[in-house]
Formats: sequence, C-alpha cells, structure tokens
Amino acid sequence: MQNIQLILQIYTGIFFFLNIFLFDYPLMAVADAVLFGGILALQLDLRKHLNIERSARLLIGIIVIFLSIYFVLAQGRNYSFIWFSMVPLLAFFLLGLHLGLYVSGIFLTALVAFVIWFAPQWPSYAINIPAVFNISLALFAVLTISRHYEKSREEAFSFLAKRNSELEILAKTDPLTQLNNRSHLDDVLEQELSRAQRHEHDLAVLILDTDHFKTLNDSYGHIVGDQVLKELSEVLLSHVRSSDNLGRWGGEEFLIIAPDTNEGGAVELAEKIRIAVAEHRFTDEKLHLTVSIGCAAYSSEDTLVSIVQRADNGLYQAKHDGRNCTRLGKTTRILRK
Repeated sequence: MQNIQLILQIYTGIFFFLNIFLFDYPLMAVADAVLFGGILALQLDLRKHLNIERSARLLIGIIVIFLSIYFVLAQGRNYSFIWFSMVPLLAFFLLGLHLGLYVSGIFLTALVAFVIWFAPQWPSYAINIPAVFNISLALFAVLTISRHYEKSREEAFSFLAKRNSELEILAKTDPLTQLNNRSHLDDVLEQELSRAQRHEHDLAVLILDTDHFKTLNDSYGHIVGDQVLKELSEVLLSHVRSSDNLGRWGGEEFLIIAPDTNEGGAVELAEKIRIAVAEHRFTDEKLHLTVSIGCAAYSSEDTLVSIVQRADNGLYQAKHDGRNCTRLGKTTRILRK
C-alpha cells in the first residue's frame, strides 16, 4: 500500500511540473497538486489507524474522482484517456477480485457513456510531445505497478509456502523432543511395511521405554524430567542410522523404525542404544537412566498392528526380566500383572 502511494505521488509530482512548465495546463496542475495532497493525507491516515482496507478504498476513490475530473478537463487532449488503464489494475490489486471488478465495471461504463455523449464536440488532437509524454508515462506507470503487484504476489506465495512448510513440520514433530510424533511414525511405518511386503525386504521395529521414570519425576520434578527426555532424544539420534526413523511414541516411550534390518540387526542396534543410554549422565551429570527395549522383525504375516504389538511384547518381557535389557517380542501377548 505504501509503495503504491509513493509511486502515485511521484507521478503526480512529475505531471504537476509538466503541466505548468511544458504543457501549459494550470488547471491540470491544480488537480495534480490536490491529488498529491490527498495521497499525503492517506499516508498520515494509514499511519494513524493502521487500517489497510480503509486506506485502499479511500485511495481508489480519490483516483477515480481525480481521473474523472482530469478527463473532463482534458477533453481527450493528448490521449489523456490512456491513464484510465490504471483503474482496473489498481482496483484489483488494492480491493481484490470481486470489489475490484465492481469498481472497474462502474467506472469504465460511466467513462464510455461520457465519451459517447461528449466526444463528438471535442476537437481532434494529433500526436504531439505532450501526447507522447502521456502515452509513455502511463504505460510506464502500468508496468511499474504491475511489477510491484507481481513482486507482492511472489512474496505472498513465498510466505505461504514457508508457513505451510513450518506447519507441516509442526504436524509431524513432537514439541518437547523435536522428534517425529506418533502420527507421523504411523504413516512412516505403514509405508515401510508396504515396501517390505512388496520387495520382500527386512524391516524391524524397536520400542524402548525409560526405566523408573516416574520415580525420577517425583524426585526431581517434571522440568528435570522434560530435560532428561530431551537429552535422551539426542542420545538416541546419535546412535540410530540416517535411514532409521526415530520418534516419541508416547510419554517416556520411543519407537524406532529400522528398514533393511533383520532380527539380529535389530538386537544389535537395540543393545548399542541401551549401553549408550546407561553410560550417559543426564542434566547435571548426576542422573543415571536406563532403558528397556523390545524388538520385532518383519514376517510375511505381519500387519501394522501386529509388528508393533510384538515389539511391545518384547518391551514388556524386558521389563519383566529386570529392566535395562533387550528382548525379542513373541507373537503371543504376555498379560501384564
């Protein structure tokens, strides 16, 4: 909005001096001065109220009134009508599609009616220096405003693309750990399971849970507990492969989807992670944490539910066997006592 106002002020200033010193049209120079003052008042109004919609409508109103007066005074002189090409451009840019079409339609209809009624009484004008100025500057003004419109449109699309990308990341990310959230893990697991079934590739799922985390929260508070989860996420990230998908499964549980990994590879990965966590000292280097891990390797009968269920069975077995260990999940569910 401010750039459009500045462009129009520059043009009214140029024509103010041209109409006085070159074209010898003092009445047109007065109209230019009034338009310049009107745009300046709009700039002050915009700074005061910060209402772009109000400013846009007032600006279009001023331009329409000015061009109508200009057309009556010029009586077609020096191809003055070419400036009306700016009205639809500014109306669509500042008012939007529907209101811009409405304003442009009314203005151009009134203009055509006025020309049909009065044009026969006007003298004929040849192409002269003022006409060349009018045609050249009007076309340049249209090009300038069009370029500004296109630039604004590109910036708007770029902003929207950036926001959409940020929203997409937020939709996939756990806010505390910045890992994948459960919803995204479900999508990834479905894709990887489909790929494993289609191409007969290996696939493993690991579920790990922190041991005695409730005791840690009760002893040190939830703020420290959250910090421990963040650090644990970093430890896990540093020990999974780039092809693995790690995420927060819920609460203190994490899930790892490991493509092209068989049963032995899953246990090896789990043990590497378990040892790394056990050796790490959290927060102030005083807190010790261990994890229990359940693993399941893909079989041809597996579904999205069954492979996760078997990994969860392995996790339960690890908890049952004293924690801080890795267990392969069995097909049959072990009832929790």
